[in-house]
Amino acid sequence: MKTIGRNDPCDCGSGKKYKKCCGNQTAVNIDDMILGELEILQAQAYDYIAVHNSEELENDYHRYFSEMAMMNKDQEIYEMAFLSWYGVTKKLEDGLSLIERFVEKQGKTVGRPQTLASLEKWKAPRLAAGIVTSAKGSELVIQDTVEGEIFNVKGANPEIVEGCFFIGILLQNGTTYLPFAQYFVYPGIAEICKDAMIEKMRKAGKDSVEEYLASDYLYLADHCFYLFTGKGEQKEAETEAVIEIEEKQSVGNPAYAEAVESMESFLKEQGEAPSSIEKAAKLLTQYFESESPKIRNPQIYSASIVEVIKADTDLKKDYLQKDLAEAFGVSANSISRRSKEMKKILLAAV
Repeated sequence: MKTIGRNDPCDCGSGKKYKKCCGNQTAVNIDDMILGELEILQAQAYDYIAVHNSEELENDYHRYFSEMAMMNKDQEIYEMAFLSWYGVTKKLEDGLSLIERFVEKQGKTVGRPQTLASLEKWKAPRLAAGIVTSAKGSELVIQDTVEGEIFNVKGANPEIVEGCFFIGILLQNGTTYLPFAQYFVYPGIAEICKDAMIEKMRKAGKDSVEEYLASDYLYLADHCFYLFTGKGEQKEAETEAVIEIEEKQSVGNPAYAEAVESMESFLKEQGEAPSSIEKAAKLLTQYFESESPKIRNPQIYSASIVEVIKADTDLKKDYLQKDLAEAFGVSANSISRRSKEMKKILLAAV
């Protein structure tokens, strides 16, 4: 806690006296204020990356997805992991990454000097993999697996416990860090994950953790999911059997019914024929039964099935992705990616 005299310049950087700025509160924790602003900015940064549309991004998205052994069972987790990693590591035609573009654009709107100073450092985010040596509320201490570097992290999930293996992207927050978008923790198998990563780095000829994660971030996260599922000891066949059982149990997931019902309500409101609505419902149900995806936002699937059927169905309207995105409250890029994946699955089933 940092206490400021009422007649002192406000530490927020506004140029006003404290008593006429943040001093109308009884006390102010500048660090907490800056953290709150940075948390908003990191959410905006992810959204900025998520709406980027390019052929290279789309091709990489589907290529990596097809190579996942575990994350292909939960496409929403995969999508957030892919986009956050892609956004900070891939250079575009102008030589900048998407996170660098975001910082240059958004930095012009940030008024607090301390917040801006941290934001500028987001142009070079840290990719980290290590063991959580301390977990107190939303504050973590993470020790790098190979080089031993210590990362003090604020704003993490308070349910994370000491001893987990952590893989994630870290954004500067003063002298500490803020986890970016999707990050991964694996309880109970920290040493197993550590040994697996060291071996993978050796085979890849990489000495630096960050250099390794810049190329193999998704592969490592996916492999640690496999190790966590099998506790590092079960054979692949046993793991696949567990996954198959889980998938069969998840077919009755209420989120599936919500996705179908939401789509049906939308098409009915648009005056579409019952036969078209029935077709969409049948295909969406077929997809759920085939893939058993873990769903966090059913609306993405509701919108995506409309995108899937519109090419070969006599609909009254030409539903553009941006219109579907607005109607269902999701991003057009999410519809594009999900519908492409659904088309592949449904065509293969024909």
